[in-house]
Amino acid sequence: MQRQPGAAPEQIEFLATDTSDPRPAFISALCNTLGERGSIVVYHQQFESQRLSDLSLRLPEFSGRIKKIQQRLWDLLPIIRNHVYHPAFGGSYSLKMVLPALVPEMTYRGMEVADGQAAGLAWESLISGDCGDCGDCGDCGEGESQRKRRRC
Repeated sequence: MQRQPGAAPEQIEFLATDTSDPRPAFISALCNTLGERGSIVVYHQQFESQRLSDLSLRLPEFSGRIKKIQQRLWDLLPIIRNHVYHPAFGGSYSLKMVLPALVPEMTYRGMEVADGQAAGLAWESLISGDCGDCGDCGDCGEGESQRKRRRC
């Protein structure tokens, strides 16, 4: 997020860490972070807007704020599609192909969570307290006896 022209961009994160429905907290945080003014640059506006519409249907109390966000979306995809090509795109304009071709240090290769399915599985492991390792790695903060008891 860039709060004013010339300012350095900030990375803003949201991660649900419990078993409650994360959507209300997520959309509340998103609305508060984005505020009421300014363009919201996205890659594939139609997709992003549809995800926001899905949230609006599930959380009607946020529908007005979501609609205002949707009106501010500015799509980078047509700019890239109409004016940029790189052989590394491999004929695709998906962000997974475009980003590493144009910004080589930003790649999905080697990332433990590199796609939506992996993200969903990682989140499930996080909220369930199952690090996926039955050994005494210590990552989950539990001793062996606690892990055995929880999995029974």
